[in-house]
Amino acid sequence: MENNSNNSSNDEFTKVDFKDGTQNCKNFFSSFFSNPIKTLKIISQSKHNLFFNTSIIILLFWVLIMFFKALFGTTYSSNGLYIFLTAVRDLTIPIISVGFMALIIYCIDPNKDEKCNLTNTLTSVIVCKIPVIIASFISLINLVSNKAYYITNPITYFCISLSILLTYFAIKYLYKECEDFKSFKRFMVVYGIFYGVYLILSFLGIYMV
Repeated sequence: MENNSNNSSNDEFTKVDFKDGTQNCKNFFSSFFSNPIKTLKIISQSKHNLFFNTSIIILLFWVLIMFFKALFGTTYSSNGLYIFLTAVRDLTIPIISVGFMALIIYCIDPNKDEKCNLTNTLTSVIVCKIPVIIASFISLINLVSNKAYYITNPITYFCISLSILLTYFAIKYLYKECEDFKSFKRFMVVYGIFYGVYLILSFLGIYMV
């Protein structure tokens, strides 16, 4: 009797938790696609890690896309180990890109007394990568057609530009900076360090987006 009661409670908790998670995802995407800049501002000011769980799901989706592209995009090689290692390397691209960017933003925060929240920083960076993730998903058609890059390349460049622009606003809000020129300087410093790290890692065959 007691076991039935416990099982019932667990089932009810799972239903509520799943329902809340689904609603949170809906709220996020509705907010982001209607006003991405406002969404970044809300995330930066959140004291309850708003949309963090949703951002982790988005990151995992990006990792899955990269793994799929690497796994099926190296069919020219008959070496199974090479294909697997390439796939493993490529699936680290989203994690390294997001991790380094979030760490740089957090570490050089000029507000020593009230540093930006690391969780909010990570969430903001992942959200800024959504256009890149969309471009990565669309680029999967390159696996089907050799001519698809005529379409996918312009989309990719456009989405990368959007991602960089969103990152500027994320930095502005995370640093609570009102002056545009100071925000721009911080933005340039963050990206200068990021691409400096990118240059070093590229010699090791590791790339960031």
